[in-house]
Amino acid sequence: MLSESNLASELSMGRTPVREALARLEWLGLVEVHARRGVQVSGVDIIRHLELLEVRLPLEKALVAHVVERATAADLKDLQALAQDLSEAAAQSERDNYFRVKRSLHETMLRAAYNPVLTQTMRTLHAQSRHFWFTYERTESFADAAERHGLIVRSVSERNLKGAVTAVEALFAFLVAMTKQALERRGPS
Repeated sequence: MLSESNLASELSMGRTPVREALARLEWLGLVEVHARRGVQVSGVDIIRHLELLEVRLPLEKALVAHVVERATAADLKDLQALAQDLSEAAAQSERDNYFRVKRSLHETMLRAAYNPVLTQTMRTLHAQSRHFWFTYERTESFADAAERHGLIVRSVSERNLKGAVTAVEALFAFLVAMTKQALERRGPS
C-alpha cells in the first residue's frame, strides 16, 4: 500500500496534484484507492484484457482509416521512422525501449488521425492495454509484434485502407492469441 502523503513527499509535490493523478489512475483501472489505508496498484485481469481488445479492434480500424485519409507527409515519415525504431528495439530485446517506442508509435498514429475524440478514447484504452502488456508480453514476441505494427504503418503510408485494416485485424488476432497464452500460462485460479 502506498500513501498519498508519502507519494507527495517523495515526488516533492503538493497532495492535490497527487490526489488528482491517483484519481485519474483509479478511473483508468490502474490503481485501487482504499480509504484510510492507501493506494494499491491494480492487478491485471486477463479476461478484462480480452474484452478490452474486443472494444479496441473496431476503433483501431477507424483510426487507420482516418490516418490513411488525413495524415500529412510529415506524419507518415514520423510513423515510418518509429516503425523502424520499434523493429530495432525488438531485435535488441530492449524491453523498456521497445515499450517506449511502441507508445510513441501509438501516439503518433493518434495524432495523425486528426480526431480529438478518438484520440482521447484511444489513449485511455492504450493505457489499460499497456498495464497488461508490461506484465505479460514476453520478449520473444517483440519481433512478431513489431513486424505486425510495421505492416500497418506500411499500408497507411501507401494510403492503402484495405491493407491497413487487414493488417490491424492480423495484429489483433496475434494480440488475442498472446493474451490467451498468458491465461493458459497462469493456469486455473
